[in-house]
Order: sequence, then C-alpha cells, then structure tokens
Amino acid sequence: MESTLIKVIKLYEDFASTSGTKPEADNLVQFVAFLNDRVQPKSDFSEKISMANWKKFSRKTLLEMTIAYLGKMNRYVDNYGRKNLATTSVGTIEEFTYLIPLLDNKVYTKSDLIQQNGHPITTGTDIIKRLISKKYIAEKTNPNDKRSIHITITKKGQQAIFKSSEILNQLSLTGAGILSNKELISLLGMLQKLDHFHDRVHKSHKELVLSEIVADYRKELHV
Repeated sequence: MESTLIKVIKLYEDFASTSGTKPEADNLVQFVAFLNDRVQPKSDFSEKISMANWKKFSRKTLLEMTIAYLGKMNRYVDNYGRKNLATTSVGTIEEFTYLIPLLDNKVYTKSDLIQQNGHPITTGTDIIKRLISKKYIAEKTNPNDKRSIHITITKKGQQAIFKSSEILNQLSLTGAGILSNKELISLLGMLQKLDHFHDRVHKSHKELVLSEIVADYRKELHV
C-alpha cells in the first residue's frame, strides 16, 4: 500500500504536468486547489452550479458567462463599498487597496502601486493624490536615485485602516462568506492564475489591443 507521501508526490507530478513549467503556475495555492479538486469529497456547491450542469455549454459560452459573472461580482462589492466605506476613514475600496500593500514596509513607487492595482496611470495618480492630501501616505526621494520617488504609509494611514477594519471585515464576509474554506482556496488559486496572466498582458501590451493580445497569447487562450 502506498504511503501518503508517495501519493502526494504523484499528485504533484500530475499537477506540474498540467500547470506547465512557468514559475507563476507552480505555487502552493494552486497546488492546494488542484488537490481539492482531485481528492476532496464533493463540494457543497448547490446543484444549480454543479459541474455536470455546465458540461453541455461550449467553451465560448462558458467564457462569456464567466466574464459576465466576474463583472457582476465586482459591481456588487463596489456597491457595498461605496455605501459603507464612505462612513469610515478609508473612503473607498481603491484607497484601501493602495494602502494595504504599504503595511509590509516594502518599497513601492507610484507606478508600482498603480500597476499592482491594474489602474490606468491617470486613475491611479488621482487615488495617490487623494491619499497624500489625507496624509495617509508620504513621498520620499530615493537616496540612490533622485529621480525615483518612493511611497510610504504614514501612522495616520495605518490608523485609518485599523479604524475601518470592522467595515472591511464585513465587506469581505459579505462578498465571499458563503464559500467554504475549500472553495475559497480553489477560487484564490484560479484568480491568482488569472492575475498572473493579465499582469503579463498589461506589461507587454500597453495599448491593450485585443486582436494583438489574442494573437500573442493564442496557445494559452486555447484558441
């Protein structure tokens, strides 16, 4: 009888063969999601969204439905955020997502923060300006390169996040709280995979012309 370790090694070999050799595909979150799909008992998804009910649809239809649902989920969360975060020190979800990465003391430039949030330069610059005016973040010149400006979070910015924590917790709970831990891990693995892909697209295709993106990533897009 095979030991658990041998089974895990074999499962990892299967995972590596299906995820490819790219570094961004080989990570613990995606491996755990793979394990959940392979060895965990049936998820507590309702019958309405069970795997069998989706198999009759073409890939084109599945893709269109996925994008529609992702867009709708974003609007739901945005609506909760606009109505509730406005009453806190952190006024918007965007301000929160710009502040959170700064808590780990990693050095960020303006372009780093904007790129991480996937915003156009003008939108990201406006958000950063708002945070500077609120004194939530500060700009510092890089001592090694006077042309480079670093962004750091201030004590006031840290306090703003902490004071808003209850609403932020309620927002995340309302947004995804019906999912089990297993479902959350699977979802995070898939979202991380999508994020890595779109991050590469945004870096290599500044104009974001869809026909060029499809042509360049044809194999990955299963076209």
